[in-house]
Amino acid sequence: MSSVAVRRVAKLGLAALGAALALAATSPASLAQTAAPAAGAPPAAGDVAAKVAKGRDLFANYGCGACHTLADAGATGHVGPSFDGDANLSHDFVVDRVANGQGPMPAFGGQMSPEEIDAIATYVTTVAKKP
Repeated sequence: MSSVAVRRVAKLGLAALGAALALAATSPASLAQTAAPAAGAPPAAGDVAAKVAKGRDLFANYGCGACHTLADAGATGHVGPSFDGDANLSHDFVVDRVANGQGPMPAFGGQMSPEEIDAIATYVTTVAKKP
């Protein structure tokens, strides 16, 4: 242990030394689990980018643009609400509508997996132009 480390341990006390030794003895697999984000933590930027890309494909493949307006998708539908400029659009709202439908909006819960619905909701709420 370097002299700087010894001084830090002396400042922190024996409890800190025990915690540091326990951490040093931890297996790499345990460290990976410890470093994983907590439930409810925001997803990593790479995860969001992947969901947006997947959601963009699903939006196109399921024909969402036939009814909805979304500039990022080049969609100019007029049957359903425009996603661009909707300040109240939330991820949970989009998930609910895609899964369960309402009015003229069909339910896709039986056709799409929860992960696909989440990807569409992430895509729409991420790229929709804000007012």
